[in-house]
Amino acid sequence: MRLHCTHLPAAILLFAGGCSHVAELATAFSTPTSCSLHHDRLSGREFSRVKIICAQNNNYDEEDEDEDEEEDGLDNLIGKKLGINIGAQLPALSPEEIEDIRIQAQATLDKAVDGRLADIEKLREELEEDLSRSRKRMETASELNVQYEKQNLMEKIDRLSDEFLNANADFRESTKKAAAADKVAASSGRGLDWGSWGSVGGMDVVIGPSESVLLGSVAAARKRATLEGDDDQPIVEQDNRVLVVVDEKKSKGSDRVMGRLKVLLQEAFESEIIVDTYGPTGNIPIGGNNAQTALIFASSLNDRSSLENLLGRVLKRTAPVAGSAPGMPPSHVVVVSGLGTERTNKMPYSMQNLLGGKLDKLREIEQAIVAISRSRIVGKQNPLDYTIVKFGDIASSDGNDDASIEIRPGDVLDGEIGPNAAANVLLQALAYQPYARNSTLCSTGSVPEGVTVEWNDKFVCLSGPELLRVDAGPGISSDDAILDPKYEQLAQYVQEWAATFGGDRKGTGLTTPVLVRKSRKAASEFDGVVARSGVRILFQTTNTGDRYKSATEEKLEERERSGGGAVKKSSKPLTTKSSKEGGVEVLVEKTTDGSIRVRARRCNLDHKTIVKEMSEGVIVRNLSKAIDAWVKAKGAQF
Repeated sequence: MRLHCTHLPAAILLFAGGCSHVAELATAFSTPTSCSLHHDRLSGREFSRVKIICAQNNNYDEEDEDEDEEEDGLDNLIGKKLGINIGAQLPALSPEEIEDIRIQAQATLDKAVDGRLADIEKLREELEEDLSRSRKRMETASELNVQYEKQNLMEKIDRLSDEFLNANADFRESTKKAAAADKVAASSGRGLDWGSWGSVGGMDVVIGPSESVLLGSVAAARKRATLEGDDDQPIVEQDNRVLVVVDEKKSKGSDRVMGRLKVLLQEAFESEIIVDTYGPTGNIPIGGNNAQTALIFASSLNDRSSLENLLGRVLKRTAPVAGSAPGMPPSHVVVVSGLGTERTNKMPYSMQNLLGGKLDKLREIEQAIVAISRSRIVGKQNPLDYTIVKFGDIASSDGNDDASIEIRPGDVLDGEIGPNAAANVLLQALAYQPYARNSTLCSTGSVPEGVTVEWNDKFVCLSGPELLRVDAGPGISSDDAILDPKYEQLAQYVQEWAATFGGDRKGTGLTTPVLVRKSRKAASEFDGVVARSGVRILFQTTNTGDRYKSATEEKLEERERSGGGAVKKSSKPLTTKSSKEGGVEVLVEKTTDGSIRVRARRCNLDHKTIVKEMSEGVIVRNLSKAIDAWVKAKGAQF
């Protein structure tokens, strides 16, 4: 290929015929210039051979060109100078031309970038669509998996329920009698949690606190069983009876208390109440002469073993006699003890206990009745409730002033008690107050005869027991239009206050982790409460108690580690039941007498729970300060 060029502009001509040879030609002469390019194809490989022929005024020789073609062509030009400075002949670009070139280059670059960005945006939209479709597929698959697992769970629950019902058919049938007796209990009744007051057809039943014949619960339950159509058990009337064990010489003032208590019993019940009184060394009948309740003055006994021997005789069942009811031992034992049995390290009780350890002996008797009550074997022995009542010295009379009776859980009060006040406290514990069952209380003060006392409100402190009670301020109106907003605001305030204990306990002063949950305790007319709201601050498990091991367990582990002797292991895995860790329940209550109060009580505990007094103290102190601050800030608005 031959190309002739004349007066070409300043440019670079690149000819590449599929090979790596590049011929560079620049023409920009002031005089006519001719160029000739020759293109050959050799040996099946395409390459460019460029021959430059330069002539002024179109003056060149074709023959010379042919001669040059016959030679080696461009190869001869390698490393040689042509003798012409083409660059010097190129005209210089003006700034305008340079700027125009830059603008065109920038436009070309922007166009390329915009095209690429459009491609990227389109790809992103496609990815989002794919992701959306994938998410929908995952949600559908998740819903199907949930339905599948739910179906499997329901099938498993149904299977376990059927197995449980089949295995406990006899037990469920036997509980119908207890349910029939408990059905008619008072609205505030707590069922078997309160204890047992008798039996029907061999099943222990409970009578609600509103029943005025609590002492005669066995007879009352049998009458109800007859009304419910239970014809299998012969109905035999049984006397309402109380067994009293007292030594009036050892128990000072007991004669005045018992004289008044007998009168109160006869006034309280429509049927006659038989009171059998025995000395601790007397010939007490086996089974307690079928008494429903046993009243024991601890100061009349010598020590703990005396109580254990006494109850070992009283709690034995006796064989039925023809024409009479089967022998039923007492199901409730009330022990009258003294103040200070848990405070022997403090005055004046340390001095009382100095000679002979009088208070220590009373404390051992208290612990014995608790242990006996909790050690009853379910199904083999009748359940036994206990109540420990602590009095100070018995005064000669209650005087003529207003009632000043005080009742508190545990052993915290000091002072005397009048005989009428003591008799009324015992009557309530025997016959009316379910919160007194399986509780320890102390009482001081006086109740003149004829003075009415709201006993339910006095005994409600035993529920938990109570740790704090704060009134929302004096002079609260009974008008619901004023009470309701105040009650609701205080309830909300307590919930917000309790929330500060949730999560990280740093800064709260607690040494135990807690959970904050809403209270489930409903309002109760028996407690004198028409509206109730609150929170529960529940203590959580720590590993400290779980890591404790007995001496026997430590020896077995030591033998296993040392390999000294084979240790027989049971094939049945050892299972442990998680114990309740305790907690504090804070209740905001609107009472029947037109007031608002806040109470803190223990919750989530049983007799195995270790009371966390330090954490309880922190919560109670903070609650007291918070309520005082709220009353000062909000009380004046109502």
